[in-house]
Amino acid sequence: ATAPMPLPLHWHTATVVPDGRVVVTGGSALADQLVGVNDCAFIWDPATGAWTEGARTDSGKARLYHSTALLLPDATILVAGGGAGGNFPQTNTNAELYRPPYLFDGDGRFAPRPRITGGATSLRYNVLHNIKVDNGAAIARVTLIKTGSVTHGFDMEQRFLELTFRAEGNVLKVRAPANARLAPPGRYMLFVLNAQGVPSLARLVSI
Repeated sequence: ATAPMPLPLHWHTATVVPDGRVVVTGGSALADQLVGVNDCAFIWDPATGAWTEGARTDSGKARLYHSTALLLPDATILVAGGGAGGNFPQTNTNAELYRPPYLFDGDGRFAPRPRITGGATSLRYNVLHNIKVDNGAAIARVTLIKTGSVTHGFDMEQRFLELTFRAEGNVLKVRAPANARLAPPGRYMLFVLNAQGVPSLARLVSI
């Protein structure tokens, strides 16, 4: 059990992001109606179970049935669609980008991001792999997120894993997930985060 969302919503989409939080976008109070349309990003923190309110969109686009939200390798969220192909209040064959708060500093400017500069693109279970970064001492976390597959408000492929690592200069010795029950074979986005929680661009890896 956790804290309820700030609004009761139908056909919203929940997206796991590189710091382990969950961002909820879209939806409305009444299914597929322009009643209580959600124009805000709600962010759930697994450490506290609490929700905070992120940025709002002023596009006027209702992301209802047939909408989607997908984490991109640059750690933004593609929010798109809604209603196309049926008797719905809007037909939205368009998209928006949501930039989570971790991309900004306290003054609202883009925060400096850690960089992955090279290393493994294929991981073997429970094996240490080298991931090269621009500043190994600045890296606080390494996370792995399954590439998404979203339809009808559900992302069937989301999976978040925190990976253990040690830094040797600008090389991170990162331990891959222990087995296929934790991380089924497939494509993943590997992120490194600094102490401020700012994520890198993802390195696409295969398991």
